[in-house]
Amino acid sequence: MDVARKLFVGLAWLFVLAVAIQFLLAGLGVLGGESIEPHRQWGFIVLHLIPILMLIAAIVGRTGRTVIALTVLLFLLVFVQPLFADAQLDPRWLRSLHVLNALFIFALGHHLARRGTRTTVRGTGVAA
Repeated sequence: MDVARKLFVGLAWLFVLAVAIQFLLAGLGVLGGESIEPHRQWGFIVLHLIPILMLIAAIVGRTGRTVIALTVLLFLLVFVQPLFADAQLDPRWLRSLHVLNALFIFALGHHLARRGTRTTVRGTGVAA
């Protein structure tokens, strides 16, 4: 279980880094004159995969209901994220939720990483 908890923390911090990279790729695509495709691909592959792995580690590591529920919420926020960027979304103002949801995704990922780190450092093993 200790290995799974440590893996959860490592994945959570990796997720935070991956979201920062995602912001960079968005900036390159929107403001840097580059293609937006790396932003789409990175988000679809990396940002969907890591929360799934985090959830498995949270369950195996018995991190507690709250951490597991927040990890499920993180996955759901990531899952709906591309829907907000859909050019067909009507009314169009709903597309602005893509940026706001990205903020929530980053904040929740950071919260889970810090919470897991505190729990691991204290050695309690269970993130209440």
